[in-house]
Amino acid sequence: MNTELSLIAHYAAAQSTLERLEERLKLSPVRVPLRSRMQIAERQALARIDETVLVDEDVHVDGRRTVRTSPFDLSRSRHAISAPITLEALSKDPGAVLEWLDAPKAVAAERAALMVSVVERVRAWQDASDALPPSPPLLSGAHMARLWRVHAPLGQGDLVASLLIGDRWGPGRWDGSKGGLVAMGLEGSHQPWKVAEGEQLERVWLEAIRQGAQAHLDLELRLRAYAVRAARALQARRRPGRLKDVLLLAMIRPRVTSSMVAKALGITSAGAIKLLTIAAEAGLLVERSGQASYRHYAIPVAASSEMPRQLADPFDPGEDWNWEPEDVRGISSLAV
Repeated sequence: MNTELSLIAHYAAAQSTLERLEERLKLSPVRVPLRSRMQIAERQALARIDETVLVDEDVHVDGRRTVRTSPFDLSRSRHAISAPITLEALSKDPGAVLEWLDAPKAVAAERAALMVSVVERVRAWQDASDALPPSPPLLSGAHMARLWRVHAPLGQGDLVASLLIGDRWGPGRWDGSKGGLVAMGLEGSHQPWKVAEGEQLERVWLEAIRQGAQAHLDLELRLRAYAVRAARALQARRRPGRLKDVLLLAMIRPRVTSSMVAKALGITSAGAIKLLTIAAEAGLLVERSGQASYRHYAIPVAASSEMPRQLADPFDPGEDWNWEPEDVRGISSLAV
């Protein structure tokens, strides 16, 4: 009975954290940059699980705030991140699953016999998944992911593919995750999650969901605190000019350069350099390249990978941030 109650408590904690994150994505004054940075954090977590480094320079955010990576991104199944796929396709259509994972390229599609073998293994995984007893969505994802690793259809990249599939069956069924929330939570886990089964797997999986969602909540708090400081700095300036636009651009992207600013704001390169210099001198941006010929800047907010692994509630009532009503209005005008 105690074991059953413990599992229920883990499920409730994971579900509650997901619900809070979903609410924050709808109501937070910094929800626009938060969405972009969540995508980036999840992509980087999946790359690290795949033992691949995805540096900020390889991440690009376009004018529609769509996150893409450069050709130097060598992580597997990267095209599946943020890409839609239905549960029906995942459970019934092997071809759709492989196309979603971009697997034909990974398994050398020109060799027909090899491709047929991969399709047969995916179908075997789908049959095994159908035989599983019914379970709540968050736990279904754990078992789908485990079975994928057991059948290992791809031969390479099955670890990342299993997490993407499990995420789609669980937290990925709502818009809060783009495929890597579970991967974020599993990073640094001392549990044998790659081979865990039964209740041990379920506990590890639920805790990973909670940790991943909590990392996003913590990031939202940091972005909000930064926006408060930025809004105050803008209000203190007589002529802020386009400085507000530069800061919002930097909040959405992992880094900005003078060429990015000039193109996005339609100003000269000299004007962009001046704005970036002003922001850096005010402590609102940090110059990270160390190269005079090619400078890039970032907001002084820690990335998810730099956050502590044991994440508590970022809105702990015992923590007083002294946010005033005028600060909230300033954030809203800056970041929404």
